[in-house]
Amino acid sequence: MSSENTAAPQAPQTRTTQGALDRYFKITERGSSISAEIRGGLATFFAMSYIVVLNPLIIGLVKDANGHALGVPQVAAVTALIAGIMTIAMGIYAKQPFAMAAGLGVNALLATTILSTPNLTWPQIMGLVVWAGVLMTALVLTGFRTAVFEAVPESLK
Repeated sequence: MSSENTAAPQAPQTRTTQGALDRYFKITERGSSISAEIRGGLATFFAMSYIVVLNPLIIGLVKDANGHALGVPQVAAVTALIAGIMTIAMGIYAKQPFAMAAGLGVNALLATTILSTPNLTWPQIMGLVVWAGVLMTALVLTGFRTAVFEAVPESLK
């Protein structure tokens, strides 16, 4: 008896080479591509770039109780810097394409309501913003925020 290989011939294996970005962010696994993510990133950048113009106009010109304004160039630089850092951090942490930037609602509240309170300076107001962030983080981490959200009836949402 001869010893022949009786196994069926196998089709050549196709090897998909994934780059480091694709593997880290699981782009192909999510059904996307690098080029689609780049196009989405550019669209998001242009859609959100208004914040770098509008945010300084909202809070950069308003004077506090001491008559000091933050300044449009300074607020624009910080807005762009923080949005860039937070977007990169969110991408690295969540491995998702989420863009982060300052909320205009909070900024409008600061400029129109809180600054109208006598004797508050910009450092005091920014301290309030930090405390609001700490409180919101605590509410999220304890699950209280979710509990309140789920307690609201669907008809009110």
